[in-house]
Amino acid sequence: MINCALTGKTLQTPIYQSQGHLSITSLSQTYEGKTIVYLNEEIGHLQTKEIEDIETYYDKQYQFFNQSDEDDILYKVVDGKKIFRQEHQVNTLLSKINLEAGMEVLDYGCAKGTVMKRLAQQKPSVKTYLFDVSQMYVSLWEKFLPSDRYASYKTKEEWQGKFDVVTSFFAFEHAPDPLKELRNINSLLKDDGYFYCIVPNVYENTGDFIVADHVHHYSDVSLRYLLAKAGFETIEIDASSHFGAYIALGKKISQTSLKLQIDSEDLASVAKAAMETAEYWNALQNKICQFEESVNGQKAAIYGAGVYGSFIATCLKNLEDIQCFIDQNPLLYGTKAFNKPIISNNELPTEIKVIYVGLNPKIAKQVVSGFSKWQETISSILFL
Repeated sequence: MINCALTGKTLQTPIYQSQGHLSITSLSQTYEGKTIVYLNEEIGHLQTKEIEDIETYYDKQYQFFNQSDEDDILYKVVDGKKIFRQEHQVNTLLSKINLEAGMEVLDYGCAKGTVMKRLAQQKPSVKTYLFDVSQMYVSLWEKFLPSDRYASYKTKEEWQGKFDVVTSFFAFEHAPDPLKELRNINSLLKDDGYFYCIVPNVYENTGDFIVADHVHHYSDVSLRYLLAKAGFETIEIDASSHFGAYIALGKKISQTSLKLQIDSEDLASVAKAAMETAEYWNALQNKICQFEESVNGQKAAIYGAGVYGSFIATCLKNLEDIQCFIDQNPLLYGTKAFNKPIISNNELPTEIKVIYVGLNPKIAKQVVSGFSKWQETISSILFL
């Protein structure tokens, strides 16, 4: 059992436990231990049991593509043009909030700080700041910000009531105590200041459900609950502008918390979706194993070097049959996953006859349909 970090309620029985001894993190790395997920039906919130010594993990081990300040995650491909996630995040932020000259913006849980770096390039009249729970990115921050505009572990005392906007891009799913963090953010904002947050939408990107280091999986309902409890009026919960994610926009109010009336139908809908997601992942390992037996040791590849592809690799009994991973992100080429090379689709060896498609099931078939070459050489394809 665990206690819900948003309500304090004891959650007795998990709705999902991973079967093997290995779990996958959000960086597609393996973690020794089980992923265990609980549902709080009162606020429509999923919470995963924390990995051991989580503070040290984020301080020392969670290295988000920090080889350079340019590494990023491929967001989508439009008419052959690759658009990366942080590029899209900046453009979406600017479409939601009118950032005027002289405004001060803090990115809370900033990692490399690339989003604020790109924002400053587009809006040089806006003053940007950084905060993270680790010091491992300081060498990147100091390349474009003076030391009084970034902090690690604890926000600066002089930052109280300073900011017009505080942003958080894919950080609040990691926070063991999001309510504590959001109350701190409230104290950093000016009156009527804005909190702009992006977190994964597990109901659009189901792979988020199984990552061991995502402690929280929010719904529209639980995001509104969190904002209200920390003293924010919900301006918008947007589930469409960023694929597989919620954008939550809140405005600081004079009250320390608000009462939120939760619609029972909304709660029932979230609970149903949560249980269906748990059932899907509970059944998927057997599906992968059955497919592996059916292809009987043929040379294979995994399409997708992210969470889905990594999950497939942990389920296989004979990983030696996998020759390589395929991915569209050029930043991964020349690297390895599970000691297998990551290559582009154009480099796929002709002897590969089997493909395990490790992509979000909502887009997987559409993506693969564009690879006409596969129809000539591939005999068996598994979609999750």
